[in-house]
Amino acid sequence: MPSQKRKSVLALSLALTLSLGALSACSGNNNGGNANSEASSTTNSQTNNASKTEPSPPADAKPVDISMWAELNGNAAAVVSNLNEVAAVKEWGKRTNVNFTFNHPAAGSNDAFGVMLASGDLPDVIFQNWNWIPGGLPKMFTDGSVIKLNDLIDQYAPNLKKMLDDNPEVAKQLKADNGDIYAIPHLRAGEHGKYKTFSGLIIRQDWLDELHLQKPETIAEWENVLKTFKEKKGVTPYTLSKDQIVGYNDFLGAYGLNIDFYVDNGKVKYGSIEPAFKDYLSTFKKWYDEGLIDHDFATNDSKTKDAIITSGKAGAFFGYIGSSIGVYTPALQQTEPNAKLEAVQFPVLNKGDEPSFVPRSWEWDGFGAAISTSDKNPVETIKALDYLYSPEGQLLKNFGIEGETYNMVNGEPVYTDLILKNPDGLPIAQAMAKYFVANYSFIGPDDDRFNDQFYQLDSQKDAVKTFSQYADNAMKVLMPPVSLTPEESDEVAKIMNDVTTYRNEMTIKIALGAEPIDAFDKMVDQLKKMNIEKVIAIQQAALDRYNSR
Repeated sequence: MPSQKRKSVLALSLALTLSLGALSACSGNNNGGNANSEASSTTNSQTNNASKTEPSPPADAKPVDISMWAELNGNAAAVVSNLNEVAAVKEWGKRTNVNFTFNHPAAGSNDAFGVMLASGDLPDVIFQNWNWIPGGLPKMFTDGSVIKLNDLIDQYAPNLKKMLDDNPEVAKQLKADNGDIYAIPHLRAGEHGKYKTFSGLIIRQDWLDELHLQKPETIAEWENVLKTFKEKKGVTPYTLSKDQIVGYNDFLGAYGLNIDFYVDNGKVKYGSIEPAFKDYLSTFKKWYDEGLIDHDFATNDSKTKDAIITSGKAGAFFGYIGSSIGVYTPALQQTEPNAKLEAVQFPVLNKGDEPSFVPRSWEWDGFGAAISTSDKNPVETIKALDYLYSPEGQLLKNFGIEGETYNMVNGEPVYTDLILKNPDGLPIAQAMAKYFVANYSFIGPDDDRFNDQFYQLDSQKDAVKTFSQYADNAMKVLMPPVSLTPEESDEVAKIMNDVTTYRNEMTIKIALGAEPIDAFDKMVDQLKKMNIEKVIAIQQAALDRYNSR
């Protein structure tokens, strides 16, 4: 194991490269390309039949102290300052005889992770999206920061072990290429993990009805609808923000590719250099020139986009079932009582085709709890983490405390008015976050029965069906959660930093007309000079290793 000095030097080096973490997520440990934080998926695991956890320790047993580093989710941050204040977390510690101490870095701060590692003062447990970390967990293990968990899982984590045994594809995602497991994961899996994607294109259905239009399915039909919105309603037909770079989460999938890395019959491709991307850019630029695309999209921030939609000035956009349909609809209806937002199926080029490039994540989204080499009680730690995989633990995590935040009705957990009609006026998402950890990534599997109640509007329930209809098609084209070696990760990060910056700049310039459409060919030549083909080869090798796990 490396010395403390070596660990600190390596950690400092990592801190300098953390700004590339998001790129490594796309290129090194791709988790589904356009998949989003609300996405979910399904397996056949019967988690309610999982092994029961070991009996509670004697009442007089001294609690074990466990420190955990984890970012505080935005919904939780609105109602608590620390996860120790959450009722379900308190109960979790009580049931497992553990005193949890949480350290929450500033939201979205990559620097905080590097500083924490460089300090050499590691917490017992590090909960993180490891796709964001250059080299990921294999590098953390090689550097001597975290431990391997295979034997501990076999001996002391019966609930997680059963889920992995019952779901070999999930186990394949979690394991490194050599078979090592380094994290107790957050999984979108299990008997009640049925939601496959939480996002997609959303449209003003009331305007479609008013103008006697059908929901568009093809690019040609979308063009007709957007033109009609512009001519008849005098609005911005399609809006987006500057953080939704052209090609992400809009119409690119109809052209049979992803803007980043994807799989085509077993071969890794980089969508931004494929000829079809030029066809897509031609369409996008045409729509922009005709006023069908928000002319200010390159400067719109998320708040500006929100204002455009809630003021009734947008006809369609990319969004989420919960935070878009669920939030924008009541805001719109304050001034337009008949306003209705509905999901639209992912677009295709030809009528009757099935969409493939659907925003969906894999069962493991990259979030997981790694046990550091500083932990003096790894057995007690993994027992506590595994509890959230037990039937009782899953209910606690996803629904809270029975009789307080939910009751069992006909064998199903049903939220009480403390959640659905919070007496303090908290939105459902914040009420959930105040009492348990169902609506964001945390240790253990999601139980998507919470979404059955979280989604209150009929349009939200219909959106679930719409967005998930072709979600399984995405598994054929999305890059799985491959692992790069530390050397590969370093090389990919260096190359992709420049590649992504240049690609984004050129894509925007072409879309805005600052560069002609033929500048695409120049962009492709330049990307090849910047060694994008070398990264494709590295990704291919990683995919081959993944398929051989």
